[in-house]
Amino acid sequence: MNEKLKSQKGFVAVTLITLLAIALVLVVYASLLSTFTGGEVVVGTLAGQVWYSKTNTTVQNSTTWLSTLNVSSTSIPWYSMVNFTSSYTGQVQITWQLEKMGGTWANVTNAKVITTDGLTGSGQEVWASSNGDIAGNRDWSQAPGATVDGQYRVKAYIETTS
Repeated sequence: MNEKLKSQKGFVAVTLITLLAIALVLVVYASLLSTFTGGEVVVGTLAGQVWYSKTNTTVQNSTTWLSTLNVSSTSIPWYSMVNFTSSYTGQVQITWQLEKMGGTWANVTNAKVITTDGLTGSGQEVWASSNGDIAGNRDWSQAPGATVDGQYRVKAYIETTS
Protein backbone atom coordinates (compact mmCIF):
# COMPACT_ATOMS: atom_id res chain seq x y z
CA MET A 1 0.00 0.00 0.00
CA ASN A 2 2.88 2.31 0.75
CA GLU A 3 4.24 1.71 -2.76
CA LYS A 4 0.88 2.57 -4.31
CA LEU A 5 0.75 5.85 -2.33
CA LYS A 6 4.29 6.73 -3.43
CA SER A 7 3.34 6.00 -7.02
CA GLN A 8 0.25 8.23 -6.82
CA LYS A 9 2.29 11.05 -5.21
CA GLY A 10 4.87 10.72 -7.95
CA PHE A 11 2.20 10.84 -10.63
CA VAL A 12 0.63 13.96 -9.06
CA ALA A 13 4.06 15.64 -8.79
CA VAL A 14 4.95 14.87 -12.41
CA THR A 15 1.51 16.08 -13.56
CA LEU A 16 1.85 19.36 -11.61
CA ILE A 17 5.34 19.97 -12.98
CA THR A 18 4.10 19.29 -16.51
CA LEU A 19 1.15 21.67 -16.08
CA LEU A 20 3.47 24.33 -14.66
CA ALA A 21 5.84 23.93 -17.62
CA ILE A 22 2.94 24.25 -20.08
CA ALA A 23 1.65 27.36 -18.26
CA LEU A 24 5.12 28.97 -18.42
CA VAL A 25 5.37 28.23 -22.14
CA LEU A 26 1.95 29.83 -22.69
CA VAL A 27 2.94 32.94 -20.67
CA VAL A 28 6.19 33.33 -22.64
CA TYR A 29 4.33 32.74 -25.88
CA ALA A 30 1.68 35.29 -24.90
CA SER A 31 4.31 37.89 -24.06
CA LEU A 32 5.86 37.39 -27.49
CA LEU A 33 2.48 38.12 -29.07
CA SER A 34 2.34 41.58 -27.49
CA THR A 35 5.04 43.39 -29.47
CA PHE A 36 4.08 46.89 -30.62
CA THR A 37 5.87 49.17 -33.06
CA GLY A 38 5.92 52.93 -32.44
CA GLY A 39 5.31 55.66 -34.96
CA GLU A 40 7.85 57.41 -37.12
CA VAL A 41 10.69 59.34 -35.48
CA VAL A 42 11.99 62.31 -37.42
CA VAL A 43 15.62 63.04 -36.68
CA GLY A 44 16.82 66.46 -37.65
CA THR A 45 16.94 69.96 -36.37
CA LEU A 46 14.04 72.32 -36.29
CA ALA A 47 15.10 75.77 -35.21
CA GLY A 48 13.38 79.11 -35.05
CA GLN A 49 12.12 81.83 -32.78
CA VAL A 50 8.78 83.33 -31.80
CA TRP A 51 8.54 87.01 -32.78
CA TYR A 52 5.96 89.64 -31.77
CA SER A 53 4.52 92.67 -33.58
CA LYS A 54 1.93 95.39 -33.01
CA THR A 55 1.43 95.91 -36.75
CA ASN A 56 1.07 92.35 -38.12
CA THR A 57 3.00 93.13 -41.28
CA THR A 58 5.02 90.83 -43.52
CA VAL A 59 7.87 93.37 -43.41
CA GLN A 60 10.53 92.08 -41.05
CA ASN A 61 12.95 94.53 -39.54
CA SER A 62 14.09 95.64 -36.10
CA THR A 63 10.98 97.76 -35.53
CA THR A 64 8.19 95.49 -36.83
CA TRP A 65 8.91 92.00 -35.41
CA LEU A 66 10.69 91.70 -32.06
CA SER A 67 11.68 88.93 -29.65
CA THR A 68 10.02 90.86 -26.80
CA LEU A 69 7.30 93.46 -26.95
CA ASN A 70 6.06 96.25 -24.67
CA VAL A 71 2.44 97.20 -25.11
CA SER A 72 1.13 100.23 -23.18
CA SER A 73 -2.50 99.11 -22.99
CA THR A 74 -4.58 95.93 -23.23
CA SER A 75 -6.49 97.57 -26.10
CA ILE A 76 -3.43 97.60 -28.38
CA PRO A 77 -3.30 94.59 -30.73
CA TRP A 78 -0.26 92.33 -30.75
CA TYR A 79 0.55 89.31 -32.88
CA SER A 80 3.03 86.43 -33.04
CA MET A 81 4.79 84.32 -35.62
CA VAL A 82 7.59 81.77 -35.77
CA ASN A 83 10.57 82.53 -37.97
CA PHE A 84 12.07 79.13 -38.83
CA THR A 85 15.83 79.19 -39.38
CA SER A 86 16.47 75.48 -39.97
CA SER A 87 16.17 73.64 -43.26
CA TYR A 88 13.46 71.21 -42.12
CA THR A 89 10.94 70.31 -44.83
CA GLY A 90 7.61 68.64 -44.07
CA GLN A 91 4.14 69.04 -42.63
CA VAL A 92 3.88 70.39 -39.08
CA GLN A 93 1.18 71.20 -36.60
CA ILE A 94 1.86 74.18 -34.37
CA THR A 95 -0.13 74.67 -31.20
CA TRP A 96 0.17 78.31 -30.13
CA GLN A 97 -0.56 78.72 -26.42
CA LEU A 98 -0.84 82.06 -24.64
CA GLU A 99 0.76 81.99 -21.20
CA LYS A 100 0.54 84.53 -18.36
CA MET A 101 3.09 85.11 -15.63
CA GLY A 102 1.65 84.70 -12.16
CA GLY A 103 4.68 83.56 -10.16
CA THR A 104 5.27 80.96 -12.88
CA TRP A 105 4.15 80.82 -16.50
CA ALA A 106 0.69 79.26 -16.81
CA ASN A 107 -1.55 78.54 -19.80
CA VAL A 108 -4.35 81.04 -20.36
CA THR A 109 -7.59 79.06 -20.72
CA ASN A 110 -9.20 79.15 -24.19
CA ALA A 111 -6.23 81.07 -25.64
CA LYS A 112 -4.87 78.60 -28.16
CA VAL A 113 -4.53 78.47 -31.95
CA ILE A 114 -3.69 75.35 -33.97
CA THR A 115 -1.86 75.80 -37.27
CA THR A 116 -1.27 73.14 -39.91
CA ASP A 117 1.37 74.09 -42.46
CA GLY A 118 4.11 72.69 -44.66
CA LEU A 119 7.64 73.87 -43.98
CA THR A 120 9.77 74.27 -47.08
CA GLY A 121 13.15 75.14 -45.58
CA SER A 122 15.11 77.92 -43.91
CA GLY A 123 13.78 81.44 -43.59
CA GLN A 124 10.09 80.57 -43.53
CA GLU A 125 7.59 82.48 -41.40
CA VAL A 126 4.46 80.90 -39.97
CA TRP A 127 1.79 83.04 -38.31
CA ALA A 128 -0.69 82.06 -35.59
CA SER A 129 -3.58 81.35 -37.93
CA SER A 130 -5.22 78.06 -38.87
CA ASN A 131 -3.19 77.74 -42.09
CA GLY A 132 -0.06 79.69 -41.08
CA ASP A 133 -0.79 82.70 -43.29
CA ILE A 134 -0.68 86.27 -41.98
CA ALA A 135 -4.37 86.73 -42.85
CA GLY A 136 -6.20 85.56 -39.76
CA ASN A 137 -3.13 85.91 -37.52
CA ARG A 138 -4.34 85.87 -33.90
CA ASP A 139 -4.59 89.22 -32.14
CA TRP A 140 -3.54 88.03 -28.69
CA SER A 141 -4.86 91.19 -27.01
CA GLN A 142 -8.35 89.84 -27.78
CA ALA A 143 -7.68 86.40 -26.29
CA PRO A 144 -9.73 85.41 -23.25
CA GLY A 145 -7.66 86.07 -20.14
CA ALA A 146 -5.39 88.62 -21.83
CA THR A 147 -7.58 91.62 -21.06
CA VAL A 148 -5.76 92.61 -17.85
CA ASP A 149 -2.32 94.13 -17.37
CA GLY A 150 0.45 91.59 -16.87
CA GLN A 151 3.24 89.67 -18.52
CA TYR A 152 2.31 87.35 -21.37
CA ARG A 153 4.12 85.16 -23.86
CA VAL A 154 3.17 82.82 -26.67
CA LYS A 155 4.63 79.33 -26.72
CA ALA A 156 4.67 77.42 -30.00
CA TYR A 157 4.58 73.61 -29.69
CA ILE A 158 5.65 72.13 -33.01
CA GLU A 159 4.94 68.54 -34.06
CA THR A 160 5.70 66.82 -37.34
CA THR A 161 2.67 65.32 -39.06
CA SER A 162 4.31 63.68 -42.10
